[in-house]
Amino acid sequence: MGEQPTAGYRDEQFDELLALGARVKRRDILGVLLLIVGIVITLFLYGTIWFPAGLLLMIGALIFMIVTSVTLNKKYRGMYKETMVNRVAGEYFSRYEYHPEKGFARDYLRSLGIMSFGNEYNSEDMLQGEFNGVSFTRADVYIADTSTDSDGNSSTTVYFRGQWLEFAPNKQFATDLQIIQKGFGFTNKKKGIFTRKDERRHVIETEDVAFNKEFQCLCQNDAEAFYLLTPALMQAIMKLSQVLPYKMMIGFVNNTMHVLVNTKRDSMEPALPKNGNLDRQIADIRHDMEVITGLITGLLLDRNIFIH
Repeated sequence: MGEQPTAGYRDEQFDELLALGARVKRRDILGVLLLIVGIVITLFLYGTIWFPAGLLLMIGALIFMIVTSVTLNKKYRGMYKETMVNRVAGEYFSRYEYHPEKGFARDYLRSLGIMSFGNEYNSEDMLQGEFNGVSFTRADVYIADTSTDSDGNSSTTVYFRGQWLEFAPNKQFATDLQIIQKGFGFTNKKKGIFTRKDERRHVIETEDVAFNKEFQCLCQNDAEAFYLLTPALMQAIMKLSQVLPYKMMIGFVNNTMHVLVNTKRDSMEPALPKNGNLDRQIADIRHDMEVITGLITGLLLDRNIFIH
């Protein structure tokens, strides 16, 4: 495509989004200028009877920045997601629903038993749809744990931040299977003695030496695991790991397939126009969509490898 990404998007709604983005930028510049002026005047008037006036100007600038930031940014965020994400998603999926404020329920993901959970959790930007006949649900997920030591110092350990995708393969299975890429941490492997025996997983190795070096597989039942872990799927996972610049984990649980891609960032987040366009932002959202389509085609989910 020779034209810039924005060219095919231009209409009244898109121009309104660009105009609102420009307003947010001007607001930011004005707020900073007022704050600088307030600081300079406050320092200049220090020790005089006019000092309180300078202080009030600086405080007023701060209040202005905060109030306008909340109102304008919220409006821009809503319009950005409605305009940008929906339009880009429409390029890839003929059927989809996008819910910016909705995500996976914490209790549901925790019940799957494939990730460790701390005391912090957030999920949003849920997208549900179909690609090449494969239904999917994806959302941004943030899992972390914050602790405080005896001196009152807090530290946060991020367990996972990225895309969590759920697929419904066309193959029925009764066992758990985890495929964990080396370097993907904080998984719940259910290997310990405190795990119920009927839920406990153990490590298995495949005949593919290269695959074993890159991934660790855990399951409850070897026969069921190898029923899912076909040579074609292993080759597909290896190829995908070579092109996907993120660590991932794949989990088969309760007849659903979950793919966790640790991008270490939130997807589809608003950004202000640059040079009067949103070309870079469109490209970023397309990249997020291509993670979904790439997983479906890369893992061969749109083929018949999961049929008896």
